[in-house]
Amino acid sequence: MYTSTMRRLMKQNLLVIPIFVIALVTYAVTMPTAITLEDAGLFQMICYQNGIAHPPGYPLFTLFCSTLVISPEIMNGNLVSALFGAFTVAIFFFLLLSITRNFIVATSAALSYAFTASFWAQSIIIEVYTLAALLIFVCWYALHRFIRLKRDADWFLACLVFGFALSNHWPLALLSTPALVAVVWPAIRSLAFKLTQAHFLLLTLFVFSIGLTPYLYLVTRPDDVFGVFGSINSLGEFLDYVSRNYYNDDKPSATIADKLAFLRWLPLETIRQLGFPLSLIAALGVYYSFRTAPRHLAIAFLLNYLGCTFLLVLLLGFEFDRQGQAIFTPYPIIAYGSLAIWLGYGLLAISSLHRSLSNKFVQGLLGLSMVLTIAFTNLPGNNRSEDSWVEDYFALLVDSLPEDAILFVDSDILSFPIGYLHYVKGLRPDISLYNWNSLTFPNRLTPVRTPRQQRELMLTDFIGNRDRPVFTIKTRFSPTTSYGLYDQLQLVGMDNAYLLPEAEAFLTKLADQYAQGRIFRSQELELAEFIFASFTRLYIRFQKQNLTPLSTEQRQRFNRLLGTFSGKMMLIEDELGRKDRDPNKALLKEVATAAGLQMPTHIINRQQARYFYYSARIFLLDPPETAEALQQLEQSINRFPATDNQAYCLRDNLLGLQSINGCDSFTR
Repeated sequence: MYTSTMRRLMKQNLLVIPIFVIALVTYAVTMPTAITLEDAGLFQMICYQNGIAHPPGYPLFTLFCSTLVISPEIMNGNLVSALFGAFTVAIFFFLLLSITRNFIVATSAALSYAFTASFWAQSIIIEVYTLAALLIFVCWYALHRFIRLKRDADWFLACLVFGFALSNHWPLALLSTPALVAVVWPAIRSLAFKLTQAHFLLLTLFVFSIGLTPYLYLVTRPDDVFGVFGSINSLGEFLDYVSRNYYNDDKPSATIADKLAFLRWLPLETIRQLGFPLSLIAALGVYYSFRTAPRHLAIAFLLNYLGCTFLLVLLLGFEFDRQGQAIFTPYPIIAYGSLAIWLGYGLLAISSLHRSLSNKFVQGLLGLSMVLTIAFTNLPGNNRSEDSWVEDYFALLVDSLPEDAILFVDSDILSFPIGYLHYVKGLRPDISLYNWNSLTFPNRLTPVRTPRQQRELMLTDFIGNRDRPVFTIKTRFSPTTSYGLYDQLQLVGMDNAYLLPEAEAFLTKLADQYAQGRIFRSQELELAEFIFASFTRLYIRFQKQNLTPLSTEQRQRFNRLLGTFSGKMMLIEDELGRKDRDPNKALLKEVATAAGLQMPTHIINRQQARYFYYSARIFLLDPPETAEALQQLEQSINRFPATDNQAYCLRDNLLGLQSINGCDSFTR
C-alpha cells in the first residue's frame, strides 16, 4: 500500500517536467528576437554591463541576469524571464497538487496560469516580474508545507525566499504579504510562541537577512556604471533609490477620477486574462473554493488577487490613459495566479455536478479544453516572434549617422533601444551617445541632479566646442537641419530639411503596419505617433524651402502622414507658429475638427490636452471666439490638470485672472 502510494506520487510529481517544457517552449517560440520597448533595452544593458536598474534597483534579478545574459542577442535576455516563468508554472503545479490532491486540476491550473495574457507577456521579454511571481509562490508552497508537516525547515525556507522576493521587487512582495499571512494563519499562535524563543527568532532573522544581501550589489557599483541615475554613494542615496524616491510613478495630474476609472477597468483587465467564458468558470471557482477548500486558503486566494490589483490602484497615482494602463498591466501577474486557482476549483465544481463529469478522462478533457482555450485566446497578442520594426527603426537611425557623429537622446522610449544597439550589440562604435539629462549611460556630461538651467548651459557649451557633427532625436535648439530620423544641431544659419531615401522607405512600411492594425501595444503606438509627427514636420519644412518640389511618391507619403492624428497636430502646430503670415483660421478649424474626430484612444492625456489647447488658440484667431476658446481650454485642463499645462495660463489671461500655474513648458 505504501509502495503504491509512493509510486503514484512520484508519477504525479514527474508530470511537472512536461508542464515545465510546454511553458518554456511556448515562451521561446513566441518571444521577440529583436529589441522591443518597455524596459527591454535597459535591462539588456544592465545585465550585460553589470549595471543598476531603475529604482528600486531589482538587485536579485540583476545578479541572476548578469550571469545568464552571456550574449548580446535580445533573445538571450528574454530567455531569462522565460526560465523564471516556466519555473513559476512548475512550482504552481506543486502548490495546487498539494492543496487539491488532484493532478488534473493542478495541471490545468498551472498551464492556465502559464497562458494568462499578462503572465505570458512578461515571460517573453527581459523583465523582473516572472522572478517576482516565482519567489512569492515558492513562499506559498513552503508555508503550506509548514502548516501540513509542522517542519521548521519549511518556515526558514519561506523566510529566506521572502527576503529574496524583497530583494527583487519589494512593492509586489509587500502587497502579497496579507495572502502569505493567511496561508500560515492556522499555525499563527504556535508560530508566535516559537518566535518568543531566542534561537528560533535569531535563526528566522538570520535567514531572512541572507535574502536581503543582494542589495549589497547596488552599493558596490563603480562611478561609471550603467544605470538610470548612476552609482549609489551614500546611505541617503541608497534609501532614496530603493524607496523609489527618485523614480516616482505617481503623476501630479492624476485625480480621484483616475483611481475610479482604474477600479472600473480592473475587472475588464481581469477578464482579459482568461477570456469571458472561462472567467465565468473562475467566478464559480471562487464560490466553490470557499465551500470546499480550507477557509484560510480560500481567504488567501482572495487576498492574493486583491493585493496587487485593487489595493495597488488605491496606493498608486496613475493617470488613466493608455500609458498608465500599460505601466500597470504587469503588476498583477502574481494576483492572476488566483484566477488560475479559481479556474481549477471551477473545474472541480463542474465535476461535482454529475457522476459522469467526475470521471478522470472527462475531467482531463475539460481541463485540456480550458488550457487550449486560454492559450489560443491569448496567442495573437503574445506571439512576438516577428516583432522587428522597433529594432529596424533604431538600427536605421544609428546606421545612417555620419562618421564620428555625436547623438543626444532623452526619454526611456528612445534611450533604452538605442543604448542596447550601441553599447551591447556594438552598433556604430565610432559615434558617441549621450543622454540630455545625463541618465542611463556612463558618459554623463553633468551630475545627474544638476539643476535644469545649469545643465542646459553646460550642454550648450559642450556642443559649441565640438568639431564633430551633433545630432538629436528631439529638437531642443534652433537652427537645425531635419532628417526626420533626427536633427543636426547648428550654431548659425537657417532651419533646413533633407529627405533620406532609406528613412522614407521605412516610413512607408511603418504606415502600412499601422494602417493594418499590426501595431497595437501602447509604447509601440506612442513611438509610431512620434515618428509620424517627426516626418510630418520634415515634409512641412522641406516644402517651405521651395528648392525642389516633392516627388509624386513623396507627396503621397506626405498626404498619408497628414491623414494621421499626429500629422494633423504637427500641421496645426506649424501653422500657429508661422511668423511670415497670419494663420489660416478656416483651414485650421477644418483640420482641428478632423483631428478631433479621429483622435486615437491610445493618445495619452497630455497629448489630448495639447489638442484642446491648440483648438482654443485657433478659436482666438481673428475674429476671436472667446467663449468657444474657453470651452476648449477647460477640456484641456480636465484632460491634464497639471500645473505645467499652458491652458491654465491662457484661460486665466482671458478671464483677467492672475495665473499661478506655469506657462512656459506645456508646448516645449
